[in-house]
Amino acid sequence: MVRIIRKLSVALASAALLLGFAPSPAGAGQQGPVRTAAPPVHSTSEAGNPLVEGWYADPDVAVYGDRFWIYPTTSRSYGEQTFMDAFSSTDMVHWTKHPKVLDIADVTWAKYALWAPAPVYRDGKYYLYFAANDIQSDSEVGGIGVAVSDRPEGPYKDAIGAPLIDRFHNGAQPIDQDVFIDDDGQAYMYYGGWGHANVVKLNPDMTSLGTFPDGTVHKEITPENYTEGSFMFKRGGTYYMMWSEGGWTGPDYSVSYAMSDSPTGPFEKIDRVLAQDPAVARGSGHNSVVNVPGTDVWYIVYHRRPLSETDGNHRALAYDRMYFNEDGTIRPVTMKVQDNFEDGNAVGWRTYGGGDWTAAHGTYSVTPAASATSVTSAAGGLALQDTDFSDLVYEADVTLRDGRGEAGLAFRATPPEAGEEGFHGYYAALTAKGLVLGKAAGGERTPLATARLTGASGGTHRVRIEAIGSSLKVYVDDLAKPRISTTDSTYASGSNGVHATRPSSKPGSAAARKPLASFDDVAIRSDVFSFEAADAPNRFIRHAWSRGRVDPDVTPYADMQWKVVPGLADPSAVSLESVNFPGHFLRQRDGEVWSEARTDDAGFLADATWRRVPGLSDRSLTSFESFSSPGRYLRHRDALLYAERVAPGERPGATFREW
Repeated sequence: MVRIIRKLSVALASAALLLGFAPSPAGAGQQGPVRTAAPPVHSTSEAGNPLVEGWYADPDVAVYGDRFWIYPTTSRSYGEQTFMDAFSSTDMVHWTKHPKVLDIADVTWAKYALWAPAPVYRDGKYYLYFAANDIQSDSEVGGIGVAVSDRPEGPYKDAIGAPLIDRFHNGAQPIDQDVFIDDDGQAYMYYGGWGHANVVKLNPDMTSLGTFPDGTVHKEITPENYTEGSFMFKRGGTYYMMWSEGGWTGPDYSVSYAMSDSPTGPFEKIDRVLAQDPAVARGSGHNSVVNVPGTDVWYIVYHRRPLSETDGNHRALAYDRMYFNEDGTIRPVTMKVQDNFEDGNAVGWRTYGGGDWTAAHGTYSVTPAASATSVTSAAGGLALQDTDFSDLVYEADVTLRDGRGEAGLAFRATPPEAGEEGFHGYYAALTAKGLVLGKAAGGERTPLATARLTGASGGTHRVRIEAIGSSLKVYVDDLAKPRISTTDSTYASGSNGVHATRPSSKPGSAAARKPLASFDDVAIRSDVFSFEAADAPNRFIRHAWSRGRVDPDVTPYADMQWKVVPGLADPSAVSLESVNFPGHFLRQRDGEVWSEARTDDAGFLADATWRRVPGLSDRSLTSFESFSSPGRYLRHRDALLYAERVAPGERPGATFREW
């Protein structure tokens, strides 16, 4: 549901209107606290997913005043799920933990399995709906309860002394509730497990159930492939129902959605919007959605399981940006991997070797461990994220602070044993002499290629890795031209991280504790991109009946996805391969652009090769110059794609934003 407050500050509302957005309404008649802070706008959790330390699941989100609140299930063993924590933030970056906002000590009928909190504000009170006891039949005590507090951080107390719903209706287990207040003030609860979903009306007291016009209380609304985790929100007069599919411990756990012009449906499945990414995380599901008040900025908040975790309860909180097409449908969500360390922590990173790692002041830094005693071994360390990328684009800011050592990025890495820095994988490092790309086999390092780099030590450099199959490219600062381009096929996939080393100094000396390196603005993604026209928001490069176009609301979504591979005619350039038609490449032919099957003809290879350059109208974006016709750029005109010369006033039409 849309967890927002009706009254916004005049300044925020005016700014939103200037951006073309009207403030989004909450439940009618709900005054609530006033939000005055600037709205946060992120592409994902840019300070890193997971959001917070600890195992949590089933998050629901509310906006109360200036703060965003996340209320999750405490993801512990069955008998230990006896309380709920909450987290709040003004900027969706820095999160404050509020422990035990609800405890079974305050719910006389609840014993364990305290699940899926659903927060909502009404008439000066904060309500928290929850499921307890995981009942398996109508003969057991448990179901969905409601607690109330005068403050969002609680403590919440049982409001009625018994479950609000304590029976199976229409086959739905009474769990996984969500509460939504419509614009007319009517409150609804959506709930259900065991493959069935119901909707009920809540009376104005929020602690009792109403009836529908036909006299029924529990209306079944089960959509296709529904398992559990129902969620409702409203945008532009359209009601969106979301739910989780698959098994909660399995990789198939995912989120799908339906749209309707009524809060009670019918709800027919449109598509799956969030699923596991075998390079990022598994078991992604049981979501909520939050709209930043006064904007059309939306986030999906959900739980997921890190790749190396096998315990079913090892679930973590995450959020990513959620985008809509012009027709209101939702684009599939990409689980992004970024970390700018602005939250002052390194949740999700695992460290190895003789280095002390610290996230502070917006960077991630390493110094030799204070306990280091050797003067002969190398001092340093390795920090890895729990990822498993094969083809990838990996960027980060790297600052080599100790000129005697090296610092850089590790990729396709197999994590070493605990306490060891040696790993198996590739590395790209800055040294006092320049840039080195190499491969590691435990403690053994083998350089593959080097390049001169002025000022490698002391300054901050943007390092970019493009690893596609055996093609390995390293860019530094100038992200249009690689400093190193070589091939090696030793390692196919693995984790990503950062590392730094230098010969150890005498223990206890100032040099021994000198910072080795710092890292910032880490971003990792696959080599699959969508390209949005800079001058036509929500319109993407796609193919339709082979002709290259720029269109909105692309169906199927894969028509607008392109794998960026080494250039067919020049591996230092790029080619764009269709995701849903492998072997078909975007090429120019007599000035027109088509998606066609690859041939070994030299003309085709050249026509399907592009030089990726800084955006002609915005250097932070991307333009593509034809390899076979230098000076001609990929541009859109009247919805079609061409390779043409571009006049100064036409540059936005030849500039694209990468997604």
